Amino acid sequence: GYLKKKITSLNQLLQNPKKPCVFILGGAKIQDAFLMIDSILKNNIADLVLATGLVAQVMLLAKGIFLGKPSEDLIKKKNLEGYIDKAKDILNKFKNKIKLPVDLAYVSGGRKEVEVDKLPVDQVLMDIGSKTIAKYEQIIKDAKTIFFNGPAGVFEKTETELGTKFVLTAIAKSNAFSILGGGDSIAAVNKYNLANNISYISTGGGALVR
Repeated sequence: GYLKKKITSLNQLLQNPKKPCVFILGGAKIQDAFLMIDSILKNNIADLVLATGLVAQVMLLAKGIFLGKPSEDLIKKKNLEGYIDKAKDILNKFKNKIKLPVDLAYVSGGRKEVEVDKLPVDQVLMDIGSKTIAKYEQIIKDAKTIFFNGPAGVFEKTETELGTKFVLTAIAKSNAFSILGGGDSIAAVNKYNLANNISYISTGGGALVR
């Protein structure tokens, strides 16, 4: 049926992607991302993975970086601690292919940014910071295929939407073939009216890429 067709076409799109192929993985539903990362890097589908959202936070924890109690409590509450070991394993195997944020943002009387080496902070981290955004924008500009799954931060809030907004805008402007997946990603791309500039939108998100 329709969904089956969709899955095949998404897998076909990624069978032999134009290089460089960049996967931008974020959001709060990190199960999909971790299932994907292993196979896309092992099979040389992705040249680079840019981590955002809770995917990045779990990877930073895996590197032994303390985020701060509020962020770590949130990760525990979502039962995502089990992914820290998985993240360690992935970082050991593919560290040159995974980019992590150099700064993050939280809200405390407005948007505040903190460099990763100045962590922990006593606030919930809710977005990637400006330096990270600039680094990721540059990588997006040079990419030929881009897969975006999961927002970079809490884009529903003005103070913490910058990562998602700027990354999606960079993808929309790029000449790359762009694929976007997952409900939250679709909500974000619609919020910024960028859907027409994305080559392929998949409602199923990351669960489709194996």
